Amino acid sequence: MYIKKSIFFILFCLVMSSLYSPNLAYSQEFNSDDINAEYVETIERADIFNKDEKIVGEFKPATQLRFDAIKDGKVYFMWDGDLAYIEEKSTKKIGIENLNSVENQEELDTSGDVEILTPAIEQDKTPVEKNTILQKSAPIPAPALAAVENPSISYAAHVQDIGWQNKVSNGKISGTEGQAKRLESIKISIDNVQDLGVKYSTHAEDYGWLGYVSNGEKSGTTGEGKRLEAIKIELTGSKAKNYDIYYRVHAEKYGWMQWVKNGEMAGMSGEAKRLEAIKIMIVEKGSTPPGVDPNNPEEPEKLNPSVIYKTHVQDKGWLQPVSDGKLSGTVGEAKHIEAIQISVENAPYSGGISYNTHVQDYGWMGSVTNGKTSGTTGKNKQAEAIQVSLTGEMAKHYDIYYRVHSESFGWLGWAKNGESAGTEGLAKQLEAIEIVIVEKGGKAPGSIDKPFITKPSVVYSTNVETFGWLDFVSNGAISGTTGKAKHVEAIKIDLKNTLYSGDINYSTHVQDIGWVNTVSNGEISGTTGKGKQMEAIKINLTGDLAKYFDVYYRVHAQDFGWLGWAKNGMKAGSEGLAKPLEAIEIKLVAKGQGATVNAKSAFKQRLTVFLDPGHGGSDPGATVGGYHEADLNFSVAKKVQSLLLKQGYRVFMSRTSDTYVDLIDRPKMANELTADIFVSIHTNSTAEEKTPVNGVESYYYEIDAKYPSKINEDMHNNSERILKSVTLTNLIQENIISYTGASDRGTHGETFAVIREAAMPATLLEMGFINNFSERQNLFKDSYQNKLAKAIADGIDEYFKIQ
Repeated sequence: MYIKKSIFFILFCLVMSSLYSPNLAYSQEFNSDDINAEYVETIERADIFNKDEKIVGEFKPATQLRFDAIKDGKVYFMWDGDLAYIEEKSTKKIGIENLNSVENQEELDTSGDVEILTPAIEQDKTPVEKNTILQKSAPIPAPALAAVENPSISYAAHVQDIGWQNKVSNGKISGTEGQAKRLESIKISIDNVQDLGVKYSTHAEDYGWLGYVSNGEKSGTTGEGKRLEAIKIELTGSKAKNYDIYYRVHAEKYGWMQWVKNGEMAGMSGEAKRLEAIKIMIVEKGSTPPGVDPNNPEEPEKLNPSVIYKTHVQDKGWLQPVSDGKLSGTVGEAKHIEAIQISVENAPYSGGISYNTHVQDYGWMGSVTNGKTSGTTGKNKQAEAIQVSLTGEMAKHYDIYYRVHSESFGWLGWAKNGESAGTEGLAKQLEAIEIVIVEKGGKAPGSIDKPFITKPSVVYSTNVETFGWLDFVSNGAISGTTGKAKHVEAIKIDLKNTLYSGDINYSTHVQDIGWVNTVSNGEISGTTGKGKQMEAIKINLTGDLAKYFDVYYRVHAQDFGWLGWAKNGMKAGSEGLAKPLEAIEIKLVAKGQGATVNAKSAFKQRLTVFLDPGHGGSDPGATVGGYHEADLNFSVAKKVQSLLLKQGYRVFMSRTSDTYVDLIDRPKMANELTADIFVSIHTNSTAEEKTPVNGVESYYYEIDAKYPSKINEDMHNNSERILKSVTLTNLIQENIISYTGASDRGTHGETFAVIREAAMPATLLEMGFINNFSERQNLFKDSYQNKLAKAIADGIDEYFKIQ
C-alpha cells in the first residue's frame, strides 16, 4: 500500500512539473539540442540582461542557479516570468552534488547574492521538495528577488579645438590628456534608473561658479574660449540616498587629481588652471571608492592641500595669488587691504574654506567660502580683522593658521581655525596676511601671542548720597544720578578684557579735603560715610594702554549739568565753587581717534587772570632820569592783582619780583595754567630823553606772516580768540581814559610775541610815556597808579560779565 501511494505521488509531480515547466515557453525559440537543464555558478560579478538587452540586475560571485539554455555565449534562464541571460564567460557549470542547500525562496531572498534593478514579482514561497529539484523536466523557477538597479552615468565634454566629444560612461575618460586642451563645457545624465538624477555646477574662467544644471543640460560655455577650472556633481531624486557619485579631473600642471564625491569640488577655483579631462562613476552607497583595489586596499596617494589667496590693496587693486604662508599685501607702504579671496587646492578630503573680514564702517561682513570675495572694492574701506576656518572633513584633519600685519602693531601672532586676527575698535588697517595649512595638532608656524587686539572695557561704579554703591556700568554708560540733587562721594574704576600692560589711575577732588592721592584698578577714590561730595576727577592710563588708547570722561555737576569731555589726566568738574559731581561717563578711544576736548568746558573753577608785568631783572625796560619801566609795570600789576583777588578771581603773574623772564616763557606759563585772559602791562617810550608825545594806547594780536607763532600754532590766529582780545582791549582802554583823563591814542593790532603766543584772549597795555615829563610825574604817583589799576581791574570784570 505504501509503495502504491509513493508511485502515485511521483507520477502526479511529474505531470504537474511538465504542465508548468518554463521550458515550454522556449520550445519555439530554442531547439531541443540547446536546452539542457543543468546548473551554473558565477565566477565573478555578472550583469543580468532582459531580452531587450537592458541591464536589470547583477549576480554576485559564487551565485548558483539553474539555466534553461546556453546559446551564443549566453546563459538563459527565467527572470520574473520573462526571459533573461548572463554572459557564459562569467559562469562555470556545476553538478547537483555541488549545489548549496537552499530549502526555500526566503533563504534565496536574504542570501545577498543578487542585486535587482526591476520590481519583484511575488511568487509562491512553498518549499520545493528535493525530489522535484532532481527532475530534469522540472527546472528550478527563478527566485523572486527584489530588483537590483545598476545606474549608468554618461557624460560628454566640449573640448578646445575639438568641440563636443561622443558620450562615454561609467569611469571612462572624457576630454584629453597630454594635449593641453581645455574643457569648456560638459553634459551629464543618468538614463536607466527612475527617480535618480544628477545635477552639476562648473567654475568657468571669468564667470566663477555657474548655477547648477541637471540631467544632460550644458554647464560651461561654448564659443567663448573660456576654460573650466572646477566642477561639483551631486545625485538627485529619491534614490540618491542609495548611491555615491565619484569623479576626478585631469588639471593643468597637476594631472589626475584625487577622486571626490557627492558635491565636493574637483579642480581649482582660484588658481586659473584648466580642466583637461574627467572621469565619473556611480557606486552603491558605502561601496569601495574607485581607485582602490578591494583585494589590496592600499590608500591612494595622499594629496597635500594648498591654500591659495590674493588681496585687494589700496591703490594697487587685486594682487597676484600666492600660497602656503607667502605674504599677500604690503609692508612699509601704509596701504590697507580692502578685500581677500581664499581657496584650497589639492584637498585630500571633502570640505573647503570659509572666511570673514571686519571692515571699516561695516563691521564683520559675514562668512563667504571657496574663492569668493570678502571685504569691499572701490569704496576705500580698510579691512581690520579676519577669521578663517576649514570646513567638512578637511577641518577634521587639518588646522589653518593665519597672521596679519596691522597698522601700528606690525605682525601679530598666529591665529587658527576661525579665531580673529587683527584689531577691532581701534581703526587699524590690515596691510598684509600670511596663511598656511598644518596637519591637525601640528606645530604653529610661529608665535601665537596676541593675534587679535581689541579695545578693553572700562567699568566703573559710584557711591551716591543715600543710594550707596551702584552697580558697575561700562564704556560710556552713566554712573550716578541726574535731576535728583544727589552727590557722588566715591568712585571705583577698572579695566576688563585687556591684553595690554598698564593701569588706569584716578584721583578725585573732595569737599573740604582737596585732591586725594591717586589710586588704580578698582580701588576707591573719595570718601564713604562722611557726607563729603566729590567735585572733580582726573583719570589717566599707563603702560601700553596709554600707547594705544585715550581715556575720555565727563561729569554732571550741580548747576552746570553735563560739562565737556576731558581726557588723559585733565581735570573734569569744578574746583573752588562747591559744586558736587552727580554723575560720570568714562570710555576708551583708540589713540588719536577721539574728538577734540576743551579744558575750559570740562572743568570749571574761579576765573583765572594772568598778569604780565613787562620787563624785569636784567631788562629794566625804558629808563629816564632814574625811573625804570619795569618797576612801574610791576607796581601797577600788584595793585590790579589785589583788586581782582577781592572780586574772587584767581590771579597769576609772570614775575613776583624784579626778575628776568623770557618773552616766550610768559605766555607759556599762562598756557600751562589755562588762564582765561592774558594782560601784559607796559609803559611807553619814544626812545628819546624827552618827548611831547603822551597818552594811552593798547594792543590786540594781528597776524604778520613775517613773525610765525612758535608755541601757539593752533590758537594764535583763532578768530574767536582775536575777537575776544579786541573786546578785552577796548574795555580796558576805555576805562583807563575815563578814570585818568589821559589822552586816548586808541587800540591797534600788532604781532607782539607775548600776545601772539598766548592761547587765550590777550592784550598789551601802554599806560603812558615815561619820557614825557608831566606824564611821568603822574605815572609814578601812587594815587595815579591806583586809578590805572582800578581801570584795568574793572575792565577785566566787565569783560567776563559779557562773555
